[in-house]
Amino acid sequence: MKKITKTTIVSFGAVALLLGGAGAGYAASNWQGHADMAQTRANLDKLATQLSKDKTNLESARQELQQDKNAQADLQNQLAQAESDYQSIQNRYTADQQQKNQEIQQKNQEIQQKIQEIQQKIQEGNDKVAEKEKEVDALNRKISELNSELANKLVNQYVEK
Repeated sequence: MKKITKTTIVSFGAVALLLGGAGAGYAASNWQGHADMAQTRANLDKLATQLSKDKTNLESARQELQQDKNAQADLQNQLAQAESDYQSIQNRYTADQQQKNQEIQQKNQEIQQKIQEIQQKIQEGNDKVAEKEKEVDALNRKISELNSELANKLVNQYVEK
């Protein structure tokens, strides 16, 4: 039994050595895997940090974009209001121009009417003057006739005397 015991012990020893060597190799391999996992975890932490920064930057960019969109909408509203104000002023100007043109046309008509009235009064005055001149001419002829008659009578009276 001693031989079997020795053999068994040696066999166990050899198996232990083999297993121990394999175990050390396995442990060493696992230790390298652990280092790789630690490096991977560190890399993942770096990526997570970078992802978090990128998410923050993305959110910040989205907020800036929204602010820019809001500013653009405000500017578009201001432009629309300015265009509306311009159109309103243009319409008012056109209406004022039309009203002024109508007033000018009405004043021109009034002036033409006054000119016609004045010309008519001038014509009436000229007609009266012409009529009076005819009357004066007629009276002057009558006076001339009477003067001639008187002169003839006076001459006849002197001649008769």
